[in-house]
Amino acid sequence: MMFSYYLRKALRDRAYIFWALAFPLLLMTCFSVTFMGPSKGEVDFEPVKSSVIYVSESAFSEEFGNVLQNLSDPEIVKNSNMGYNHAIVEMIEVSSQENAEKMILDYDLEVLFLVDGEAEKIDVKVGDSVNTTTLMVARSVVESYRRNYQIMKDAAMTAPDKIQLVMDSISDQISVMKAKSSFLGEDGTSANVYAWYFYSTIVMGMFFNVTPGVHTVFDIQGDLSGYGMRTSVSPKKKSAILLSSFMARYVVACSVTFFDLLALKYIFKVPVGNRILEIILFVLIGNLFSMSLGALFGLFTKGDENQRDGKATGLIMLSVFLSGEMIVVLPGFLEKYCPIVNRLNPATIMNFAFFRLVNYSSLEGFWMNLIKIAGATVVFLTIAILKLRREKYAAL
Repeated sequence: MMFSYYLRKALRDRAYIFWALAFPLLLMTCFSVTFMGPSKGEVDFEPVKSSVIYVSESAFSEEFGNVLQNLSDPEIVKNSNMGYNHAIVEMIEVSSQENAEKMILDYDLEVLFLVDGEAEKIDVKVGDSVNTTTLMVARSVVESYRRNYQIMKDAAMTAPDKIQLVMDSISDQISVMKAKSSFLGEDGTSANVYAWYFYSTIVMGMFFNVTPGVHTVFDIQGDLSGYGMRTSVSPKKKSAILLSSFMARYVVACSVTFFDLLALKYIFKVPVGNRILEIILFVLIGNLFSMSLGALFGLFTKGDENQRDGKATGLIMLSVFLSGEMIVVLPGFLEKYCPIVNRLNPATIMNFAFFRLVNYSSLEGFWMNLIKIAGATVVFLTIAILKLRREKYAAL
């Protein structure tokens, strides 16, 4: 009886249903329209009009030139593991850096690579109107080359006899939004940078379940609401009331997440993998974490119900933003300059867990991240239960 009452109460919470269900679906719709296929692993583009200027010469600059020549050859690209039937770049000869920069301003050139061979440094210049795909191609070429060149240098020091083999494979290993990747998802589909936005949106929807956690506390504590006052003087056991209130909202929260996942898979055609049991466990623990965090906000922050909701929502939105929901490269930037943020930010931890669950062949990283969330959930629930048990009401 109590469970069905709280279930109906949760379903009538229009604000929660919007933020946990409708808002993630709207965001995913926007992503799907914006990316027009990249989210499904179908990235395609015209060869990027590119030029290269060598500030100084060295083996580093020479090998980069070879890479660009290979990427501009349609036959080499077709025979590589990149998954494209056309060249990645279209090389355009320029007489000087000034001439190249003028061509960029005139839209005759899209990307200029400035290669300092002695410093082993590559700068990329693009026009103000360059699109996202072109930026990603340029960044992928440079970053993949740097990584592979470092492998070549390491090989030269540790296994000189294999240096030529490594050098011959550098071009073929350049990763430019490949159709094939080392991290395979369902049915051999590839991990794709655009999918991160969709996975992060699922996690964001789960995080909005801090609101039901706050509401659960208000349903129990007599000093917080009129309903809580009546509940406190009720002959019903407080533990039964608390469990009914919490579980009713928890069932709704998990149902909403599963609906979002079904929409992600069948409407937006974004791979979610075929590890059904692990996905179910991820949803159960993730929603439990969010509600337990909300319970702490309901217990330890000041203000009325709406104010505490606002404080909890503000925190989770900051957490979601830092996890790369709007800027996909932000977690990588934080990993480089302030890695402690990624280690402590729950949205980042859950995003990495879900991304690895879907795309990685090994589940080691997934389990490590899920254990972190589960541990925090146990701590939060323990604190909330102890706090509620010791509550005394001065005047009811």
